[in-house]
Amino acid sequence: MMELGRRWWGESSPAQLDSSHGLKYAVLASNLSNQVNRRRSTRLSPRPELSQKPPPQPGSIHNSFVPSDPTRTEMTRPPAAAAAAAIPKPKRKRRRRPKAGKGAAADSPDCFSNLPDDIVLAIANRLPTRLAVTLSVLSRRFRHLPSLYAHLDSLRFSSAASPVPLHATQPKLLRRLDIVPPKRIKPSAIRHVIAAAADHGLSELSVRLHRRVCLPKSAFFIRSLTVLSLDTCGVPPLSTVACARLRTLKLHRVYIKQEALNAILSAATGLQTLEMVFCTGLDAGCTVESLSVRSFSFKPGTEQREVTLRATELRAITLHTRPKTRKVHLEPSPDVRKAYLHVAKSMEMLFFRMRPFLDAATVLASLTLRGFAMKLLADEYKDIAKLPVTFQGLRILSVSLDFSRESEAVLLVKLLESCPGLQQLTVSAAENKKIDTGFSFADHKKMLTKASCLTKSLAQIKFLGFNSEEYLKDLLVFLLNRTDKLRKIGVQFQESEETVVKWALSVRPAPIEKRSNLFSKPYLQLEYP
Repeated sequence: MMELGRRWWGESSPAQLDSSHGLKYAVLASNLSNQVNRRRSTRLSPRPELSQKPPPQPGSIHNSFVPSDPTRTEMTRPPAAAAAAAIPKPKRKRRRRPKAGKGAAADSPDCFSNLPDDIVLAIANRLPTRLAVTLSVLSRRFRHLPSLYAHLDSLRFSSAASPVPLHATQPKLLRRLDIVPPKRIKPSAIRHVIAAAADHGLSELSVRLHRRVCLPKSAFFIRSLTVLSLDTCGVPPLSTVACARLRTLKLHRVYIKQEALNAILSAATGLQTLEMVFCTGLDAGCTVESLSVRSFSFKPGTEQREVTLRATELRAITLHTRPKTRKVHLEPSPDVRKAYLHVAKSMEMLFFRMRPFLDAATVLASLTLRGFAMKLLADEYKDIAKLPVTFQGLRILSVSLDFSRESEAVLLVKLLESCPGLQQLTVSAAENKKIDTGFSFADHKKMLTKASCLTKSLAQIKFLGFNSEEYLKDLLVFLLNRTDKLRKIGVQFQESEETVVKWALSVRPAPIEKRSNLFSKPYLQLEYP
């Protein structure tokens, strides 16, 4: 401060200054101190106890520099700061909607609002329900439109307060009704909803409850119904059903008896898609007989023992078994094009003959064999050197096998020989600590060279669960050298097998190499031009 005083008044000492100069010196020191305090306050957050400062004493400017002087006047705010604080802030302008006859809206006439009600209603009837209802909030003129719609796309009943705008006096058509009541609503409360929707041409009904309570019988007497999806509910005892137009039936975690299932299948003569997932009430056995079903998906319950399927017009099948399943019977379907068979390890002796079904499927395009399906087929085809059928249209083959069993490895070679147009091959190696050293890849190499798909059509190969067994390494190297039209190959392996995998893939280097994870394991993929 003394140095600043000397710069301001020269080299004179403070003692030589008169009283007026002393007052100027005190004012300068106070201003500098205030600037330092303001800079500190901007860097540090203010404390609550210091936010309110005591009023300044009338006789002191700064206690550390000069004593109190009763003749000193109180400091005031600088004129520039006071003028800036006195200027009022400009108010934010509000956007106002232009009135009729003003602005750009007046230049373009509103043709839609001037249309007659019949034309507006014809346009709204061609829109989805959700989009058509939003039209009613545009203006007061369109508020009455939802009550005039000829059809509704979908309704969802999820609470007691959910509106059901269906009246007997209005000829509305309802396409889909979703019933998902909460736990506090009794399932019997949905009876009037189904009864009201049945009178308005309902075509799709989806019901999902929180506990298995029987649906009302009226749900199975809707003549216009084409899609029925039931989840976590029960089917009442039925002897007759009036749903001849039913095309799709989905039963997930549903309690149903064999008599009720037979009644539905016999009445639905045009049924094409049937899904049965974890259904109960069929512990003794489940029999599905239909002349029209083309797509069948079946996952039995934990206690189900037998499964019988008789569907001659079948096009796609997905079948799973349980450890307690003892018997599976599949009638031959000559027109089946997609088959997914997953056979679980049975706790008892499993009777499942897949050979008649596979021999009749001459137009297969996709075949997937999981679990113990390869083991069962290997036992059925072990007495013949070549499969009796040739799958000319098979493009996708996915198998899961244990390479420690020679019968399963031989069946893989036989399948490749019978698929001249194969394009995608997926091989999943089962984890098995038993190693059978009684055979090697050299014993099957001559048979594998006869597979014409390796040189003509095979373009994508995928190995899952690859390990360091000699048979797998030799098979991978052989496929890399033999396939002429290979475009992509992927290998899933353990961390400890990375060196072996890279060595095998180095036989045929690729310009594009991608590394990722597949089912929580490393996956290496090579792409060729």
